[in-house]
Amino acid sequence: MKWLWLCLALCAPPFAAGQTSLGLDSCLVIALRNSPQIRIADNAVRAAGLARSELYTTALPQVSAVGDAIYIPVPPRYGYDPAITDGGEVRGLISLRQSVYDAGLRTLKSDQYTIDIERLGNERRLAALDLTLGVKQAFCESLRARAEVLLQQESADQLEGYLSLVRRLYNGGSASATDLLKSELQTSSARLALAKAREASLGALIALEELMGMPPDTSVTLADSLGEASGAPPDSAGGEVFDPAATLDVTVAGMLVRRSMLDEDITRHERLPEISLFADAGYLSSGDNLRLPSSERVNGLGYEVGLGIQFPILNWGATGLRTEQKEVATDDLRSRMELLRRSIASDALRLRLQRAGARERLRLLRTNLTKAGDNYILTKSKFAAGASLSLEVLSAQQALTDARLAEIQTLADIRIFEARIERLNAR
Repeated sequence: MKWLWLCLALCAPPFAAGQTSLGLDSCLVIALRNSPQIRIADNAVRAAGLARSELYTTALPQVSAVGDAIYIPVPPRYGYDPAITDGGEVRGLISLRQSVYDAGLRTLKSDQYTIDIERLGNERRLAALDLTLGVKQAFCESLRARAEVLLQQESADQLEGYLSLVRRLYNGGSASATDLLKSELQTSSARLALAKAREASLGALIALEELMGMPPDTSVTLADSLGEASGAPPDSAGGEVFDPAATLDVTVAGMLVRRSMLDEDITRHERLPEISLFADAGYLSSGDNLRLPSSERVNGLGYEVGLGIQFPILNWGATGLRTEQKEVATDDLRSRMELLRRSIASDALRLRLQRAGARERLRLLRTNLTKAGDNYILTKSKFAAGASLSLEVLSAQQALTDARLAEIQTLADIRIFEARIERLNAR
């Protein structure tokens, strides 16, 4: 059945008029497909890959064209020293520069980009997991609200039926006006509760559609029930095996620490020399040479090659200060990662305890629910026989409704706890 919903969601238009019933799998597929956050995360991964490719190009020979013409007046009236200026310059060159040794900076930056690509890919997964959790919670809330509507409808129908009984007894003189007024009042309250539940159900459905990127459509129905098992295993006696350091969130935090450590290395490598080869070929001539007759001019075509080296001698400790800044930033990220690890460990334990408590609460509620149902039927029968008060019947019906509402809320809580535990366990 799940695969059927997946195929329908992938093959059909997202807002097809005939698509009125959606399961959880369909909602997740539509939400992931329409999510701007996922597209932003995909773009970030692609941008990091392009940046790494751009870095690789700097290891290849860099070729450029140079062309300029400079006019400088010749003394005696105006002009610089002719021995230096030669009356100006004309050149048109093809220049080539090849890095021989870059102090290891390119390798370190490449490692950073590799970490960034992996980290952004994991952050994309985290964005999908967060969206999945949001959709599951909204889907569960819609199911809970729908179940509450059905319950309030049934409660109102019960009270309508009981009100009819009280009216017959009142007309026959077996019930008092007080019994009739109390029954009418509680029936009216049940109708108000039903209207409020319907309003909440529509609001929950619209919130789910917003997460899915769909326009509000109140004709959509959910093909699921709140009581269906989510497939999560029950709590074992020894507790679940959980390692917060292995979670995806902590893994991403660790990547940020590794990237910051590479920042430290890059800063330290600023002290090392950079070596490059350079060459150019083309035409280069001075203004004085161009003023000579063509037979006396020097041919300006030629080339040159050279080796350049550059290294810092004194920057007044700026490199050391930048290195210390990077070390402080790395230590800060390590502290944040440790706080995140502790927070995830605490959240996981708290959610497991809450889920276990909710399951035990559900067991007790279902036992009480059976008793509340029997009590309502018995009290209603006794009232019809004149052996109990109308107030007792109304109290029994309210107790039954409250017990069923508590069951619905507990079922929703269990599903939400399981969804949150699944999100925390992401590897």
